Amino acid sequence: MASLSNRIRVALTRPSHASTSQRVARQHRPQRLFSSSRPSPSSTPLSYPFASAIQVLPPSPPPTHPKTSLLRTLNLHLTSQHPLATEYTALFSRRHPNRVRSGSVLTVISYTALPSTANPQPSTTTFSGVLMAMRRRHAGRDTSIRLRNLVGRTGVEQSFKVFSPMIKEIKIVQRATKSVAATGTGQRSGDRRKPVLRASRRAKMYFVRDQPDRCVAFSHLF
Repeated sequence: MASLSNRIRVALTRPSHASTSQRVARQHRPQRLFSSSRPSPSSTPLSYPFASAIQVLPPSPPPTHPKTSLLRTLNLHLTSQHPLATEYTALFSRRHPNRVRSGSVLTVISYTALPSTANPQPSTTTFSGVLMAMRRRHAGRDTSIRLRNLVGRTGVEQSFKVFSPMIKEIKIVQRATKSVAATGTGQRSGDRRKPVLRASRRAKMYFVRDQPDRCVAFSHLF
């Protein structure tokens, strides 16, 4: 047992010549750079095995039907159900030649209750005033107008939904127009004819709230 333990102790303390020689060889090995790397066995590119030529597909044709949203289509359908949809759409349009401009005097006749079988002709109320503003929403279905009038020297404003079933009729008392040439040729220069009711340059006439005399000048039209 003593001789076996002495042999194990001698083997552990004896230096390993193989490991020392490998360490020396590793230190003297030249450093391998990227430029000195071994080239690939084949420098020619391999051919694509699935197709011999590239096929270019033609672009898809444009859709024949334009894309429209469901909500816009529904709004246009609901607007067309109104008996005066064509007239009111052109009247309160943004660029129609027969559109009504801000500053015009309108009269709105509205029902106090919805017409029914028991009461087909309910009572109505009438309100006249200067068109202050128009609001167009949901493809014209929620178009609203705001009128202003003076009642007992107090400014009164009221808003109406154009396509509401509570509206019986909308009348144009006086249109607001721009000044035109006195000769009628439509020229920009020369004598101008002053309109009876001048159209506002702004689409929203909220500034008349600070000008009470402006509505007084239109009182003879109401």
